[in-house]
Amino acid sequence: MWLVKMPRLGQDMEQGTLVEWLRSVGDPVEEGGLLAVIETEKAEVSFESPYSGYLVAVLIEPGTTVPAGTPLGWIADDPQARPPTPEPTSEPHASYGQRKPPVAPGRAPRPPRRAPTRKPVSPVARRRARELGVDPAEVEGTGPGGRVTEADVMKAHQAARATSPEQGGLSRMRLAIARRMTRSAAIPQFQLMREIVLEKPEDTGEGPKVTYTDLVLWATARALAERPAVNSSWIDGNPPSIRSHPDVNLGFAVSLEDGLIVPVIRDAASLSPGQVSLRRRRLEQAARRGRLGPEDVAGGTFTVSNLGGAAVDRFIALINPPEAGILAVGAVKPRPVVMDGALVAAPTVCLTLTGDHRVFDGMEGAKFLAAIDARLQSLAAG
Repeated sequence: MWLVKMPRLGQDMEQGTLVEWLRSVGDPVEEGGLLAVIETEKAEVSFESPYSGYLVAVLIEPGTTVPAGTPLGWIADDPQARPPTPEPTSEPHASYGQRKPPVAPGRAPRPPRRAPTRKPVSPVARRRARELGVDPAEVEGTGPGGRVTEADVMKAHQAARATSPEQGGLSRMRLAIARRMTRSAAIPQFQLMREIVLEKPEDTGEGPKVTYTDLVLWATARALAERPAVNSSWIDGNPPSIRSHPDVNLGFAVSLEDGLIVPVIRDAASLSPGQVSLRRRRLEQAARRGRLGPEDVAGGTFTVSNLGGAAVDRFIALINPPEAGILAVGAVKPRPVVMDGALVAAPTVCLTLTGDHRVFDGMEGAKFLAAIDARLQSLAAG
């Protein structure tokens, strides 16, 4: 019998909210199969079962927020097994999660199938409700079997705004962003700007089409591997310390209707521009569909935020803690530059680095921006 705990999705995750159980007591579950929906400060993600067997008990009800590591439920090989009764001990839950059969598990009648605690809601409707701050439990479903559809969510949202136009309720995503940015504002931050020429290599017709965004992500990842001081985090403690991350897990901001989310390209420094493009597209599509998994948002070491598509020339982004830096990318436009002694129009982009001054200084940040530029120029030169 195995205990399932609230996962720690990233080093900065302190707590999570159990949004919904996707299995009822008595249901079979498979290792890697979807078990529950969990919301963190970064995203709402599907939690995969770490074990195969039967869900024989749930310890946390939907809507409950608990610290990471808190027991959520029990999985057993036998659907009629009874969860062990907790006993006082100096080291509670010392054996939780270990694949050992229970000691004299006993027999009990098959646990009754647990009635769903939430209305059936379509995935699209759930994502829209999250973006608009609508509680699906309060929406009347018009789909098959009372299923809540996206149209139902939109109708409920419009009705709420019509009855109380002066009240703008905050969604869980907006509240999470507010908490993180409040933490970010307490960090001593500095900014460096650099305008660089950004030429795309010729399209060979092989593999995915690489965009300007992909090129910046690729060059940033390589520069982080070259300048590891930027790929680090400040760790509070007594005394405090700086942690240099061995891998480059590159986050990139994706704008949603009610805010933004930061999926993570893992081990990005080892990828080619084409591979970065493939992973970026997959993660972006999953983010917009509300289908990111826990591993897709956890463990980021640096973030890139791109507003070039919104015709923003340059901007300053706030650090996404516990990371030590974020790169703001503006629009790529033809601008006058001097090349080989002549004034010409060339596609350029303004990169703005925001850095945690506790972790690295301005000169290190300048070398990091120079490393990005060098990578891009070498790629353009072929």
